[in-house]
Amino acid sequence: MKNWKSILLLALVFFAGLAVGVVGTRVVFGRVVQQAIAHPERVQSMMERNLTRRLRLDNDQQVKLHDILTDARGHLTTLRKEFQPQAAEVITDADKKISALLTPDQQARYDKFKERNWPALRALRAKS
Repeated sequence: MKNWKSILLLALVFFAGLAVGVVGTRVVFGRVVQQAIAHPERVQSMMERNLTRRLRLDNDQQVKLHDILTDARGHLTTLRKEFQPQAAEVITDADKKISALLTPDQQARYDKFKERNWPALRALRAKS
């Protein structure tokens, strides 16, 4: 009987650690992505530092790398501005269709789910 309890306790500890790891990773990843979108210049700076260190770039290469990444960031910003309204429309349309098929109880749970999991959708609703 002692052996059975030890195995059960070990399994519970393992699965609790797994759950905490999955949730923690999801939270951290979500925040990192939000920060990268909100502050792309920080991502560029971090990339420049990492590439400079790992590739041992000289000063001339660092300047050229900075120019390349700044240009790419500008293009990505332009693309994001161009396609964001279309993406927002698709997301909003899907949200409306999902809401239309739910019962009032399900709608309440769906609203809570969106608040926790879809910060982009909250931002879209704030703009409209």
